[in-house]
Amino acid sequence: MLAEMTANGLRDQDWLDGASNYVIWKARISCLLDEHDLKMYIDSVVVVPNDTDPLKKYKAEMVKGKWLILDGVRDHVVCHIIGKGTTKEMWDALATLYEGSSEQRKMYFEVKLRSTRMEKGEHIDAFLSKLQEVQDQLAVVGSTPQPTEMVRLALNSVSEE
Repeated sequence: MLAEMTANGLRDQDWLDGASNYVIWKARISCLLDEHDLKMYIDSVVVVPNDTDPLKKYKAEMVKGKWLILDGVRDHVVCHIIGKGTTKEMWDALATLYEGSSEQRKMYFEVKLRSTRMEKGEHIDAFLSKLQEVQDQLAVVGSTPQPTEMVRLALNSVSEE
């Protein structure tokens, strides 16, 4: 079964939900904006043109960029970006909210890794994928658990059923 996609091409599970999936979301939205030739609106402050035709183009692109970001976040995230005037202001607000310091993010993912448990009835492949995802997120912030620790965590977290 194919995952249902939104108008911006993101699947439901790709939406920004918080710090746990911010890095992945940021990469996807950055590529999406780049695909629509709008990445410049998050990379730097774009000067508002004075002439009529360039101003119309600027406004249309700005609205499209804002919609792409807005359509890629969960409802509880919208309140952090709703009043922002530009695509860059929205982007920067999310970065400030979710990037935090590397040490904070590292601690968050370490706790998440150690608290990940296999659910009753969950298939081992799905569980190991969850562990791998958290390990990958730790690698992004510069912390890679040793393979022996990952094996220990996996074995201690597996459900008996």
